[in-house]
Amino acid sequence: AAPKKEGKNTKEISRSHKVITSDNGLVTITGGKWTSYRLMAEDTVDKAIEVAGLPERKCVTKKFHIHGYRKNPNLADHMYVYGSDEPKILNLIKENPALGEKLSPKFGYTLAEVVWAVREEMALSVEDVLARRVRLLFVDAREAMAAAPKVAETMARELGRDQAWIDAQVESFTKMAKNYIFEEN
Repeated sequence: AAPKKEGKNTKEISRSHKVITSDNGLVTITGGKWTSYRLMAEDTVDKAIEVAGLPERKCVTKKFHIHGYRKNPNLADHMYVYGSDEPKILNLIKENPALGEKLSPKFGYTLAEVVWAVREEMALSVEDVLARRVRLLFVDAREAMAAAPKVAETMARELGRDQAWIDAQVESFTKMAKNYIFEEN
């Protein structure tokens, strides 16, 4: 007979969370899933209230909306991802129409989104913007590579960087983005 495996299949591993209290009163939560974060938080706070001897309170966050919440977003418009911040990005374009320039003629992403990513979302590299903010890299890597110089120049103005930074950013991003292009033989 084949030896029995020690490990568990990942689908068999429990996704439930556990709230643990140490001997010195430290409350720790482990496990869980992103989809149950509110329940996890409630259980942790309830345990902390118990451990600290605080008066019990009913959870008041069940109906709280996260930052950016917008009722009935237009999912056909890529700007829906900004939620209630969308008007602020559109205002950047009103203040400086040049920021309405598209990163690619094929997609709606604009320079205003690059500026927003730097000012409000802590983007520090072209990869931050094109992969993790507007996500153009995953939509069309070739278009992302074509947009990289424009993105780098816009970021450089925002961050006070020089031409050497721009060149290094474009080179680094292009090298990485080539891995997202499938060439048929």
